Amino acid sequence: MLILILLLLSIQNSILPTYASTYDTYFARVMYDDVFLYKTPVDISSYENVMFVIPKTYFVELTEEAGTDFYKANYLDFTGYVKKSEVQAIEGRPENPYLTDMHFRVYNDLSRDLRSEPTTINGADSQIAYITLSRNLTFYGIIYGETKVEGRTNVWYYCKYTADTDYYGYVYSDFCDEFDYTDIPENTEDVTYIPYPEFGKVVEETPTALPTESKTTTIVIAILCVPALIFVVMIIKSSKLISKNKANQKEVKDFNSL
Repeated sequence: MLILILLLLSIQNSILPTYASTYDTYFARVMYDDVFLYKTPVDISSYENVMFVIPKTYFVELTEEAGTDFYKANYLDFTGYVKKSEVQAIEGRPENPYLTDMHFRVYNDLSRDLRSEPTTINGADSQIAYITLSRNLTFYGIIYGETKVEGRTNVWYYCKYTADTDYYGYVYSDFCDEFDYTDIPENTEDVTYIPYPEFGKVVEETPTALPTESKTTTIVIAILCVPALIFVVMIIKSSKLISKNKANQKEVKDFNSL
């Protein structure tokens, strides 16, 4: 019986499949301040070609190489490009790759226009929505644009404004509060860095459990082993009966010799 069990386990292991998979994306940490999410893979850092600055220590998901100097990358729901020299690829997926749940308030009319660009140069053409004096604003990153008030900042927030629907655009930061972009918490998650991503790298993996069809095969094999087990049990019982009969005959012979 032990031999049959070992045989069954051997068969099961032999049908456990390996399969090839590829690494199609990698996560990479933003290593420096002022790392831009570019709209195109061109080294032009003006707001015409930049969505926003990705917060340092957080991550982007790299999807492919884009020329010599850039990766195509996702950050939250946004797709753009990052410089290869400004991010570092890692193994696996971080637990908290993105800065989330950062909210702020607009408290002055000068910051109530949500715009498609961080400037008022195009007037009403760039206005997306007029923000109520509320806290329904979610921060994603900063961008450097127009100094809307002379002598003040040129920092704008790229954000989501939630009203009847979700609007995405830029708000002049100078009249926003309940949030400080200079005091964003760092992502201190411990990760393992790799030299560079190998897109399309083929790896062989073995599942930890049999797929359904393999389990079915194992069950069939087990059923087929039942007659053999019964046969073995019968042989063992027959051997015991023969041994018992021989012992009885010996006892009778020994008794008669007396």
